[in-house]
Amino acid sequence: RCLSPRPDHFLPSPCKSLTSSQNISKMAAIATSMSVARVAPAKVSFTKARVSKAFGVSKARSSTVMMAKITLNTPAGTSVIDCGDDTYILDAAEEAGVDLPYSCRAGACSSCTGTVTAGSVDQSDQSFLDDEQMEKGFVLTCVAYPVGDVTITTHTEEELF
Repeated sequence: RCLSPRPDHFLPSPCKSLTSSQNISKMAAIATSMSVARVAPAKVSFTKARVSKAFGVSKARSSTVMMAKITLNTPAGTSVIDCGDDTYILDAAEEAGVDLPYSCRAGACSSCTGTVTAGSVDQSDQSFLDDEQMEKGFVLTCVAYPVGDVTITTHTEEELF
């Protein structure tokens, strides 16, 4: 053993290893001698701005919600729905009772493909379509936000290939 800075306290020498039970008892002694201040739990709030900042979403996406008119030309007919600029078009269609095809809901497949015939969308969350397909107007409704009023012909997955 070697002397610690306190003359009444002995520490094991560096060359002598402690057994696990000795380590545990030493740690327990240290832990009991420590005092821990109690801290009140912080109130956690998930505001749109905080979540947007945490996940790196642009400020435009976290601003005041703008409503757009979405015209959906489906095989069953034409439907006009309202959609906020913070809501995916597929989600707004479902809420309005319009049945659209989908599979992954993550922009990684082509099941929900539509074609934009007027207006524009923000589909930066998608990973399936290439630039050429997007230039032709193809859109994945499961991950597309309206930028303004937009008209989409749905059920166009087969035209993609």
